[in-house]
Amino acid sequence: MGLAFPWPGIVTVSFTALAFVVMAADWVGPDITFTVLLAFLTSFDSRIIKVSDAAAGYANTGLLTVVFLYLVAEGVTQTGGLELLMNHVLGRSRSVHWALVRSMLPVMALSAFLNNTPCVTFMIPILISWSRRCGVPPKKLLIPLSYAAVLGGTCSSIGTSTNLVIDTRYTKLKRLDEAKFKIFDIAPYGVPYALWGFIFIVVTQRFLLPGNSSRYVKDLLLAVRVLPNAAIAGKELKDSRLLQQVGFHLSAIWRNGKLVSGPDPAFVLQGGDILYTAGELEVIEFVAEEFGLVLVSQEQELAAEKGGFGEEAAFPETATPYKKLVTVSKTSDVVGRAVRDIPWQQRFGLVPVAIERGKGRPDGRLSDVVLTERDVLIADTTAAFDSDRVEFKAAFSKCRDVKDGAAKEFIIGVKVLKRSEVIDKTVSNAGLRGIPGLYVLSVDRADGTTVDATDYQYKLQMDDTLWIAADIAAIGFLSKFPGLQLVQQNQVDKTTTSVLYRHLVQAAVSHKGPLVGQTVRDVRFRTLYNAAVVAVHREGARVSLKVQDIVLQGGDVLLLSAHVKWAEEHRHDKSFVLLQPVENSSPPKRRVMIISVLLATGMVLTQIIGGLKNKEYIHLWPCSVLTAALMLLTGCMNGDQARKSIYWDVYLTIAGAFGVSAALEKTTVAAKFANGIISIGRNVGGTGSALIAIYIATALMSELLTNNAAGAIMYPIAAIAGDALKISPRDTSIAVMLGASAGFINPFSYQTNLMVYAAGNYNVPEFAKIGAPFQIWLMIVAGFILVYRNQWHTVWIVSWVAAAVFVIMPALYIWLVPVRIQLAVDAFFERLAAALTPVKRRAPTVESRPPSPGKGLGSPTSSAKVLPLSGSIKVAPKSESGSSANSSPRG
Repeated sequence: MGLAFPWPGIVTVSFTALAFVVMAADWVGPDITFTVLLAFLTSFDSRIIKVSDAAAGYANTGLLTVVFLYLVAEGVTQTGGLELLMNHVLGRSRSVHWALVRSMLPVMALSAFLNNTPCVTFMIPILISWSRRCGVPPKKLLIPLSYAAVLGGTCSSIGTSTNLVIDTRYTKLKRLDEAKFKIFDIAPYGVPYALWGFIFIVVTQRFLLPGNSSRYVKDLLLAVRVLPNAAIAGKELKDSRLLQQVGFHLSAIWRNGKLVSGPDPAFVLQGGDILYTAGELEVIEFVAEEFGLVLVSQEQELAAEKGGFGEEAAFPETATPYKKLVTVSKTSDVVGRAVRDIPWQQRFGLVPVAIERGKGRPDGRLSDVVLTERDVLIADTTAAFDSDRVEFKAAFSKCRDVKDGAAKEFIIGVKVLKRSEVIDKTVSNAGLRGIPGLYVLSVDRADGTTVDATDYQYKLQMDDTLWIAADIAAIGFLSKFPGLQLVQQNQVDKTTTSVLYRHLVQAAVSHKGPLVGQTVRDVRFRTLYNAAVVAVHREGARVSLKVQDIVLQGGDVLLLSAHVKWAEEHRHDKSFVLLQPVENSSPPKRRVMIISVLLATGMVLTQIIGGLKNKEYIHLWPCSVLTAALMLLTGCMNGDQARKSIYWDVYLTIAGAFGVSAALEKTTVAAKFANGIISIGRNVGGTGSALIAIYIATALMSELLTNNAAGAIMYPIAAIAGDALKISPRDTSIAVMLGASAGFINPFSYQTNLMVYAAGNYNVPEFAKIGAPFQIWLMIVAGFILVYRNQWHTVWIVSWVAAAVFVIMPALYIWLVPVRIQLAVDAFFERLAAALTPVKRRAPTVESRPPSPGKGLGSPTSSAKVLPLSGSIKVAPKSESGSSANSSPRG
């Protein structure tokens, strides 16, 4: 059978392929691309597709269900109920392996009974928040989240809308003497299929899953110092857990004037040791915060040569200097010079913190690195820094902020509530260390004593107050953290604004306004403005949390808890020069948490019970509408939050894809493509080969179309082929069900792929890198399952045993295998991963240079003004080199 197409088919195929090229190159978003393509295909006088057929996708009940499930998910999220429930299930893990196990298996189980779209809708914000606490890149979890939902959906006939579509077609075409397709008829084949898919993800995640969330250099040389009271001080390396941290590669240790390269796992760590590591800035900072380490700048490194480290705290009171990422220009006079020989502060107002290692450059000390053109450095800035200086422009070709240098930092206090889960846990075990933009400064105990942040052993107790330096995103995270409450909560509760309509607003104080020179208490701010001041940001200083007594200055930024309309109502107020609402800062409505969970559970149960009894009591679309309406009525969310929760780009993309699928079906492109592949399977002979061909054809079509369209188009063709080869219609239905859900390479092929694609900020190549081998793997798995479908009991046993082995093996590996062997194996896999993702940059030339005294040192880093923090935190003393602790970033 030929695959020649008439001109409508040629036009459809050509422009659909062009659309995929446009989307793959990230030139235009999929929502706009599919919408324009669909409109174009309707412009041929209905020869390709009619306008009514093209518009049918926008009214598709499955798509409408997706839209209103967003509202249900928002209602549960706004109360904090789902996050609290899943936090119990997920626990806390620094390992990507265990993070995948804990996140994928529950989703697979849930997706077997609930359409996979709501599963992913609910889980996306939870996984992002959870990954934030665990230090696991969200990109490592979101693609597996979509795949887990898809795999779980293959375990029952109600697990995905695709299965329901095929079940409907089967019911219409089946022979009268056959029993109706039951809810678990697919389980003997779908469960092994899901388990082997899960195994593939956990085994290959290191090589294939995107996970490097760094916006900066990924191959940095950094130094971190062990604090004297860190938990790892006095422990051997192999017992410290540092060697097992993903992305933290220890290359050398400096102690007492000596550099120990490739330290032995039995090496005993001591306070003051400087550890030289390689990796990403974000990862190293997370590990440092977790284990009681502090980043060391090149200036402090030179001070250490003279034995000049004091006993400063890990988190000084002064604000951290902004960091800059600079690239050495080709003509710079620093090329060929060692870092120690350059007067960084005097010439540039910079203090190097990290330097790109590059290919061929041996590990060593920051000060000994010889710079080459295009080297990248991350440096702290001092008061003398000026990017417009001629000398700076001559030395560096690029300069940009690191970690949003202009982001405002607030000091905020949170109190440990009764029965909080953080009680009797260290700050680290509570999940409050290593959160981007959040740094624990100290803990005020209920008896009035203060515990410094460097005490990594202290366990939190009820009524303890944690003082935290946090940016806006981290404050939003804190406001939803179970078991913690803002110190200013009593002031917030005294406003007349209902919790349903509260959110945070940043308000900059006008230099000429009436607030300047007055305290928050004197001006009676809450009474005058019906808003509570939660925290204050002041440039160059950390401001006390006793906000009522702060004398306000022009330029201070107040963080307010106010009504959602507050910023609009006060936009002309002369007291403020800038009002900016904080996105997604509404506090959780915990009093209606149980109501939201019960409503969502009831919605799910209507579908499960209906599926078990083979009777649809209520369709999921009206059920989700009614559930969302009840959530609005009971105060789980407000109308604005409901409206903003809908991802309209996903809606437009899916609706447009339905129309394009209809065009491919109408022009016979899809049918001819599928028939051509199936004919090959039929010519090979045997029922197994025919079922494999059906699966492969459906899977490939699912990559090009939507899963529902692929299943609907393929089923009649598969049924004809099955009848000719005497294959049970049930078997052909199962082959089509498995294949129709197999849209893994293209993020636009499946609804859940689209959802995580946007949430994880992926690009098409990242999806293809994991999706293509995953698709091939599942084709092989499906082939075995379909060939040995009559021996499904054996296939089940083998699949479950294999899954258990691959889940438990990493734990046994860590417990039983000596650390030396673990390090050798990890090094091999790191080289393999690097080979799969080569660094596209030339290797810098290398010079070896012996250490020399700190020559060329500039003046000490200037300290920012310090405002006392209620006596809770001590000012960090300066090191012997004269530079204050704030010249290095926090650990």
